[in-house]
Amino acid sequence: MTCLTSLELSFAPAAVAVLWAVAALVLAWVVRNNRFPGKQAFILAFTAMLWWLVVVGFELASQELSCKIAWASAAWPAIALLPMAWSFFLFDYTMNTNAVRTPLRRLCYVGAPTLASGIALTNGWHHLLYGTGTHMVGNGPDAYAVFEHGPLFFVIAGGLYVFVTSGTGVLAYAFVKAEKNIRPFLAILIFITVAPLAGNVAYVVWGFTILGFDPTPFLFSGALIAFSWLLVNNRMMDTEALGRDLLFYATQDPVIVMKATGQLAGANAAARALFADTLPKLGETLDHMEKIGPILNFLRETGELSCAEPITFGDRIYDPRALPIASPIQARNSLLGWTVTLVDITERERSAEARRKALVRAEEANRAKSEFLAVISHELRTPLTSLKGGLDLALCGKVGEVSDPVRKLLRIAEKNSVRLSKLIDDILDLQKLDLNEIALHLQDVEPTEFLRETVQEQEAQATEASVRFSVTSDGIRRRIRADPFRLKQVVGNVLSNAVKFSPKDGLVECSVSEIDGTLRLSVRDSGIGIPENAEDKVFGRFNQVDGSSTRVSGGSGLGMNIAKILIERMGGAISYESCLGAGTTFHIDMPLEPLSETRSHTAEEVAR
Repeated sequence: MTCLTSLELSFAPAAVAVLWAVAALVLAWVVRNNRFPGKQAFILAFTAMLWWLVVVGFELASQELSCKIAWASAAWPAIALLPMAWSFFLFDYTMNTNAVRTPLRRLCYVGAPTLASGIALTNGWHHLLYGTGTHMVGNGPDAYAVFEHGPLFFVIAGGLYVFVTSGTGVLAYAFVKAEKNIRPFLAILIFITVAPLAGNVAYVVWGFTILGFDPTPFLFSGALIAFSWLLVNNRMMDTEALGRDLLFYATQDPVIVMKATGQLAGANAAARALFADTLPKLGETLDHMEKIGPILNFLRETGELSCAEPITFGDRIYDPRALPIASPIQARNSLLGWTVTLVDITERERSAEARRKALVRAEEANRAKSEFLAVISHELRTPLTSLKGGLDLALCGKVGEVSDPVRKLLRIAEKNSVRLSKLIDDILDLQKLDLNEIALHLQDVEPTEFLRETVQEQEAQATEASVRFSVTSDGIRRRIRADPFRLKQVVGNVLSNAVKFSPKDGLVECSVSEIDGTLRLSVRDSGIGIPENAEDKVFGRFNQVDGSSTRVSGGSGLGMNIAKILIERMGGAISYESCLGAGTTFHIDMPLEPLSETRSHTAEEVAR
């Protein structure tokens, strides 16, 4: 108690008291307002520094040597704890970790200060910390003690130097790996770490003092206050601040900022309005939140959002999106957390639903149209059959003699009944193709023989139009795999068009050739030709190339569209080459069977 009653206030202890008050206020501000990796270690180091300043103030105010030695001994728990806590803080801060309960740290935080305190309290017995040569210098309020450092002093100081040096090394590594705009900040941090170490070395080796005292606590105080000021003005390690800067002010959608460990770091006004009382307090976990909780938990564990579908809150629909918040220091664990934005897609989803319903209605209308056409086509076929039968009987004289004028009219009616029958067949085929109801019975087909047979079936039309056919072949022995009936429909349609568009006494040239393992059936006419870039009209539905020049030949505009669909479903292709005024050549390409293949002409496969 004597050392407490014999204190004398002077400038030095008063200055220390002011420094302590400022440091205590700074610590309170940091504890309340800042969040950063290593905060626990930082607070522990700051607390140790405050204790050291208290002891320094009492030592400076004491007038007796024994009291100065006693107060100096009382500072050793803080002397041992401060460098270790600061070093652990540097490691956590630069590596973005929060390992506060590891066995090594507990041992360092408790064991080292306890050991140093034991040595200091028993110094009067062994004098291994402060030697017997410790003495006073000066008189009155400005007197101070000069300590003779024993071997244990240097052992403890050396161990603490190891901690501070390792922390400085971690800072140097972070400085090298960090982005350029962060390096000035880290350079200041390195300086305020090295300064107390340099001051202590100067004190131990050269006897450098401030107010006759070890400068280390003053330099540490300045370092901690300086770093705290940097924290207030630099938010680069503040998870909530980074997340808010990224998204809070760029969107009106609800935004949640989550730490890498799964705790709430912040939420904007839209998120607070959406979740209301279910939103936890800052620092609490988010797992319990309805709908969004499991998604955030999965994000924390895997780094990915688990939901593939939008989520609904009330009458609004949201699409969760996550953005990682990376530390600007390229450390081992550079992830600080995530900003999770709930993008309001209500209007988009409603529009999409309206489009889906409209598509369903359109498909239903198209199906109804197809069914209507199919029914009408079937219904037309029955009376048309009777009409054709009656015309045939009349033209054959089965119902009596027919005068020439009447016969001429009957011929016109017969011709148009054939056209009408062809139109009905095309409409039925088109509906079957649209509904995928046409079955293709694939067989081996000998191409040259097939082409000659098909040409013979068109001879009557060619003779009536005064058009001749010629057929040439390269003597191909290989076969193609196709449906003979449907292939004949395709080739017959091409031949029929060639006859219709060829002039009187014209020639339609048909050929069979092989090109790179592909069979080519070519049909060349000497008609008016087709303009350039008319493929969509030639193979389109209900299209004809030119209304003024081709309507005279009749046709529904369906034949070539059906031909293209059929030939492609059999694995082939149809194309044409044309020049206006010089005729057109249509090519039908089909893959040839390999030479080693031997297939029966009667074998059948059904392909849809």
